[in-house]
Amino acid sequence: MSGSHGTLEVTIIEARHLKDQDIVGKNDAFVEVYLDKDYKQRTKTIKNNNDPQWNETFTFNLSRNHDDLHLHVYDDDAVGKDSIGEAKIDLRKHDFSKGAFDEWIKLPALLGLRSKGEIHVKIEHKE
Repeated sequence: MSGSHGTLEVTIIEARHLKDQDIVGKNDAFVEVYLDKDYKQRTKTIKNNNDPQWNETFTFNLSRNHDDLHLHVYDDDAVGKDSIGEAKIDLRKHDFSKGAFDEWIKLPALLGLRSKGEIHVKIEHKE
């Protein structure tokens, strides 16, 4: 994707089977989305739901060094936020000329524990 700029439209559709090691019960989940750490966007928090549906779209301006889209799912709690899991999408691996990226992304667990859940993301590239 180097050389082609334009904008990236990222839709955080939903998540399923979210797990947070510290919490018994349901998460108050939100997702942070960013290409670089200087500009993060986030969904609203959905309370008491391990299968939240956001259907929120974010627009990012692409520059040459933007190769990865970062997704970080958090549990919003009274004292701050607990990380549920994070994933990275390599934008260079998808041919946007053939259509949008539309997939479930696993939130890999650290140290070989089972997955923290999955997040459904759609990404479109606009010139």
